[in-house]
Amino acid sequence: MTADFGTEPGSEGTSLTSPRSRLRYVLALVVAALLVYAIVVASGGLRDAIHQLRNASPIWIAPALVLELFAYAAAGWLLFLLRGDNRELGWGTTVRVALVMWGLVSLLPAAPTEGIALSVSELGRRGEGRQRALTMLLVAGWFQFWALVLTAAAASVVVDTVGHPDPDDATGLLVVAAVLVVVTVIVVSLVRRPVLGKLVADAMWLLPHRRKRTRDELRAAGIGEQARLIALVGRPPRRVAIALASTVWWIADAGGLWIALHAAHADADFGLVVLAYVAGTVASWVPLLPGGLGAVEIAVPAVLHHFGVPLGVALAGTLLWRGLSLFLPAAAGALAYGSLRAARPVARS
Repeated sequence: MTADFGTEPGSEGTSLTSPRSRLRYVLALVVAALLVYAIVVASGGLRDAIHQLRNASPIWIAPALVLELFAYAAAGWLLFLLRGDNRELGWGTTVRVALVMWGLVSLLPAAPTEGIALSVSELGRRGEGRQRALTMLLVAGWFQFWALVLTAAAASVVVDTVGHPDPDDATGLLVVAAVLVVVTVIVVSLVRRPVLGKLVADAMWLLPHRRKRTRDELRAAGIGEQARLIALVGRPPRRVAIALASTVWWIADAGGLWIALHAAHADADFGLVVLAYVAGTVASWVPLLPGGLGAVEIAVPAVLHHFGVPLGVALAGTLLWRGLSLFLPAAAGALAYGSLRAARPVARS
């Protein structure tokens, strides 16, 4: 991964230059298409899916788009909060970087590596050092991940209390929610303690190529790195704002799915939709599938159908949402990257 950060601005995005990379990407697209076809057949066939989409209410498209825009605005605000003292990074710039990082690159073959490389390059052109720019993106991803975990816990509780699930499902949802909350509390508590830096240093010391430095030197470096990360997120009010921006990103995107399902005439509570959305997000992490194509289209309708939503309308709403949340942000990310590249770089002192 780090090798990609050493490329010069404008030389990124070479992942399709080798025949092997092109073949792997084409095969991934074929697998994704087969997965989508399989769920379409399971829901009643292609004709039924097209019929469901044609009957979708277009009046819901505009609010779904607004929520998707709001999600990327929250992602841009998250990066803006992590910018530190760099006044060259305005909110408009960080929103465009967010569109590149999480929009454009989602459909590229080497995501998220390409997104990190492109974003680090553009942040570097605006005065951020490469190491600090990389840290910004990693910290943003860290907050987003744990915000998703807590969102999944909250959705599980909501579905359990107002969704009237089967007794086995109700027990399982409560157990999942409790485990997710406990794990989050433990991890967050450990991150704030210097002992974590020592533990990471000890683990790194076990690697043969790291033994050029003593264990004490690595521990000191680990503690220093942890202190730098804590300083990056700032005081408690800023940390709360960062956590809020991370959560809004997920809730707004899940809201887009909820509205798309309503457009397809699917009756589903928001808590259930958030739960299905979390399952789809986890499915999107399947390696090789660009943007989780195929995996998401299986996971989201499957969860909705399990809790009583007809499979056909669940799939139709999911496909409509994917068009709004995957392909449109990718197109917007391409435009955002072009505008970022057109700007003159900041002269470094």
